[in-house]
Amino acid sequence: MGADVVEILAPVLAFVSIGGIILIGMKLRYTHKERTALGGTSQKEVEQLTETVKALRGEVQVLRDDFLELNDRVEFAERLLERPKTDSDVRRGGQN
Repeated sequence: MGADVVEILAPVLAFVSIGGIILIGMKLRYTHKERTALGGTSQKEVEQLTETVKALRGEVQVLRDDFLELNDRVEFAERLLERPKTDSDVRRGGQN
């Protein structure tokens, strides 16, 4: 390598190196700001928590639906038990 090549490459390499350092610093700063904005957690952790909450909401909805169905059945059974017995019920042994 001649002196001419070194004179040309040295500033280019310095510029690229400094630019790379600046970009890395910007990335680190952005990541820090992102974590600070999210309360110290990463975006990936927030997405995982969001998915977990969605899944839990779905499960709670299923449980609510099951509860309502069971409540309807209990109310129906209570109405059957509260109704007065007729002569035909007594002949059948109290069964419908």
